[in-house]
Amino acid sequence: MNPGRVVDVDRSRPTLGTTAALIAACLSFAMTAAAAADPMSDPLLDPMLDPSSWRIANDTVMGGVSSSRVERRGDALRFAGEVRLEYNGGFASMRRPFDAAAHGAAAEGFVVHARGDGNRYRLRVYTRDAATGRENAFAYSAVFDTRAGDITRAELRWPLFAATFRGRPVPEAPPIRFADIVGLGVMITKADHRDDRGPFALELLRIEPLR
Repeated sequence: MNPGRVVDVDRSRPTLGTTAALIAACLSFAMTAAAAADPMSDPLLDPMLDPSSWRIANDTVMGGVSSSRVERRGDALRFAGEVRLEYNGGFASMRRPFDAAAHGAAAEGFVVHARGDGNRYRLRVYTRDAATGRENAFAYSAVFDTRAGDITRAELRWPLFAATFRGRPVPEAPPIRFADIVGLGVMITKADHRDDRGPFALELLRIEPLR
């Protein structure tokens, strides 16, 4: 090459390195868009596992001293604490809002995927009155068992749910209508704890409508 010659490089044509970078960027964008379109494909994007959307409701509202907390732990939402019996206590729970319309058509119940500790837990369903739109004072609950350290999948169909108000049955409660669900909760009581009291830890991996 003549050392005095100036070579004009056509920068409008991408080089091999630029092309590879563009392909990588496009693939990254496509994967991000796919995850956003399907939150269940990425547990970090699943709103059910967002600890800020859950609030604690323990027996302290009735004078008890049980404790619990909710936090993100890896791929799971961890609900942990201690069930205590002092002052007629004996339960710990958490709950969050649920937008039935955002979850599509009617369901036959809920599916819970969880990593357990050997205790029994209750999935609670809060509903609104179809006529007034106000939340009902009672809630429906269904129990599911766990095995320590194992992941379990529990199918909880509507016939398994029973309506209660402050621990007492509500036989006149209507059947659950998916469209009327306004909240979900998880509870452990002294009757559910394998030792009647003591520490507990449940890691929720997914809660989804059963269809």
